[in-house]
Amino acid sequence: MTPEETHTWLQIQQRQTLALEKIAVSLEKLTAVVEQLTPRTAPNYQYSLESFKIFDWSGIGATVEKSDQHGAAVVSWGGQQFIRRSPANKYDPAIWFSRCTGKAEDGSNAYERLITFKPLSKTEVDPLPEKVRGLARLD
Repeated sequence: MTPEETHTWLQIQQRQTLALEKIAVSLEKLTAVVEQLTPRTAPNYQYSLESFKIFDWSGIGATVEKSDQHGAAVVSWGGQQFIRRSPANKYDPAIWFSRCTGKAEDGSNAYERLITFKPLSKTEVDPLPEKVRGLARLD
């Protein structure tokens, strides 16, 4: 290789290194933005048990990956898969979608829930005061 070729080759290498460093910085910034926008834990939405069969999973940003005769069995949300669970015990009936997130301090598995379908209590709603109705222009 001639001295001129060596010099040109070194210049190309320097430009490539500089370009790679810029790409790395951009990726770090992009990753930071994505991490800020992505929830760190599943939200454990609460819906009525009756809504399970007809639930619109896209409304919470989830996709049904597997289903069976009972409905959704595995859903994806935030890049993670959540599996349908339901207790067979004396407690209130419920269906939820959860995933294992690792081990708890006591050595047991730690879980997070994406959504829970359960009987919702029929709580009486208080009427809105006249002042609030007027300000909200509800009259």
